Amino acid sequence: MRIAILPTGRMEWEALPQALQSLFPQHEFYSLPTEMEVKSYGEDFPAHSFTSCDVTKHSGKQNEADKLIARAAAEAIGDSKRDRKAADMVIILDDLEIANLHQPVAVVGAIREAAKRFLDQLLNANKRRDRYAVALKKKVSFHMAKPMIESWLFPDWENLKNACNPTRTAKLAQGIDPECFLTNDPVYETDTGAVCQIWISFPEDKRKKYRHQWIKAGCCRNIHPKAYLSWLCFDPQEKKCSHYSETKGGVVALKSLKWAGLFQNENHACFARSMIQDIANAINEDNPFPGMTALKTNLLDVRQRILRNL
Repeated sequence: MRIAILPTGRMEWEALPQALQSLFPQHEFYSLPTEMEVKSYGEDFPAHSFTSCDVTKHSGKQNEADKLIARAAAEAIGDSKRDRKAADMVIILDDLEIANLHQPVAVVGAIREAAKRFLDQLLNANKRRDRYAVALKKKVSFHMAKPMIESWLFPDWENLKNACNPTRTAKLAQGIDPECFLTNDPVYETDTGAVCQIWISFPEDKRKKYRHQWIKAGCCRNIHPKAYLSWLCFDPQEKKCSHYSETKGGVVALKSLKWAGLFQNENHACFARSMIQDIANAINEDNPFPGMTALKTNLLDVRQRILRNL
């Protein structure tokens, strides 16, 4: 089967197909837009996120979720003019993000609203609504990385070494679910960046431009995986005081992700496990990591679905 991944991050766009292929080697995984589309048509990539702010602000309005649904639907249908074969499954993946950590139900509601708008527009335009409705329901899923993709890297030290070879040791709350990320590191939680030699030397306006991730995270830094990973990869000679880059080390780490580490506790990583369960179901294989799944995005919910899992 051909499974398309429509992510909203460059790290996922470059690395997630390979990571998933390692779990399901008999099937083809690829990112959207495809490399050919980027080269031939100049398509922007990766797709833009709709969760970077409180999603309730989007209520009743078109937003980036609408573009995600439209692109996923197009891939599920195929396009003979562009010689694009229909995918057997399309997964939209977005970070839940800190702004929506308290409201995954609202995020699910926002993507469902976008799907309804898409189908309503087809009806109004007298197009083949039924065909697209079936494609969305049978082939398209929406999943979330909670709170963001970097949380998947923390359960196994090898992942972090691949990301940036940290210069500091991670100190997390004991027994913490990676999707409920929480540091227990007083030095990190109070770091003002005063030892960042290059950054401190900048004038105030330039210093603001190159603020490091943990400074930007503010009071949320202890629940912010990307900010903590950036801090663990401390480098005072870098402008942002870190040698972590999600488009370099992050890509390497995700491509070689230790899935068994992420799912070592059957009650943890429920949102990520929902995605793996969904793929296994679509390709008619056993779930390699059975356990607790997220009620918001698993296949057990009996609500009227508009997508495969919502």
